[in-house]
Amino acid sequence: MLRAGAASVNITPPLGIGMRGYFTPRTAKDIHDDLYAKALVLDDGETKLAIVVCDLIGVERHYLDKAKHLILKRVGIPPSNVLISCTHTHTGPVISDMDYGEFLAQKVADSVQLANNRLREARIGFEREEEPKPLGNRRFWMKDGTVRTNPGVLNPDIVKPAGPIDPEIGVMCVEEPGGKTIALLVNYAMHYAGLSPTEKREDYYMISADYFGIFSKIIQRIKGENFVAILANGACADVIMFDAMKPHKRVNKLFGHAERIAALVAAKALWAWNQMKFHNSVRLASLMEELTIQRRMPTDEEIEMAERLMNGEIPARTMRENALKNFFGPKIKEFLQAPREVRTWVQVLAIGRLAAIVGLPGEIFVELGLKIKENSPFEYTFVVELANDWVGYVPTLEAFRQKGGYETTIGPNKLVPEAGEMMVDAAVRMLKSLYQDAGRD
Repeated sequence: MLRAGAASVNITPPLGIGMRGYFTPRTAKDIHDDLYAKALVLDDGETKLAIVVCDLIGVERHYLDKAKHLILKRVGIPPSNVLISCTHTHTGPVISDMDYGEFLAQKVADSVQLANNRLREARIGFEREEEPKPLGNRRFWMKDGTVRTNPGVLNPDIVKPAGPIDPEIGVMCVEEPGGKTIALLVNYAMHYAGLSPTEKREDYYMISADYFGIFSKIIQRIKGENFVAILANGACADVIMFDAMKPHKRVNKLFGHAERIAALVAAKALWAWNQMKFHNSVRLASLMEELTIQRRMPTDEEIEMAERLMNGEIPARTMRENALKNFFGPKIKEFLQAPREVRTWVQVLAIGRLAAIVGLPGEIFVELGLKIKENSPFEYTFVVELANDWVGYVPTLEAFRQKGGYETTIGPNKLVPEAGEMMVDAAVRMLKSLYQDAGRD
């Protein structure tokens, strides 16, 4: 018999903390809405799985490894059975500032401990829907033969998108046998929705969970229940909140675009929820593999360009040039002296043969997420990025062959081009192994 418990813990940082998400530094001056670590624990009587989603841009491995150690110590769930991911809100804190990472590790452990305290008899269901309307691939082939990231809405030099989108909304609901909702987990691949950094308004310095937090409030309001509502981000490194080849109507209301996207996703999630089949007994399992991936070393040309951009010899006009100026240039020495290898996690949680949740450790190109889904033997496969680590952008091999673009620029990207395929191969291998094992019961 399945048991489940869920909990939310407030992880809002203090004002004055640094904020991440744009090229220029910011510090938090106000709070639009609180940030949370939301946890779901599943228990089949032999195995427990824990899923935690944090309203943060991304968290490095050492903080999350510490959280997992605390979880093991407090409730006995091993690290391989705990998936901790981030939503990628661009209005959250710098994790290393003000000892926030240490605070976070404790709070993540609190969320799992509280969810574990609330375990009760449950049933689980899965379904899917689609919502393509807000989505657009942000990389485009241009008339000059290059690829540009975010070249501007209706830019006349755009030829076509350089990649796809993934409109699938994966929906998992856990409820008590009588129908009272314990938790809802929704998986959707979109970068974020919130603020534009073009104007230095006060709202630019506000802490917010972005549309992920708004979704949580809307879906509970629609259902007329209080439960833990979780929106986990899919593989969306190259997918954003509008299509630059179509007119994009801005909303004057603060976080107005986030609100309308949250409402769309909530409506489709509810549609899927209401046609869901529930299961009282499922076998839980997990696998986690540590990959060793080579770091990408900067070229002399990249170093020279970054130095010229920082010195003001040439202007930074594109996202690629801004990345070299702001993200790579100030850390050239750090990149040159860094260890030549990165060790990171790929993880799969399995719920019978019904569903699997794949955790990948960076900002993953949508094509890689789609490839995992296409090769998964499970009926439902949720791909969750920024899970268990933050290793920067993970593009496809094809993206590295294209000339230009932000995501393949050193600084935002620090792993060799083969990293994405390595992660896909590991995920598919584990998916097939867990599916095979589930069939032996």
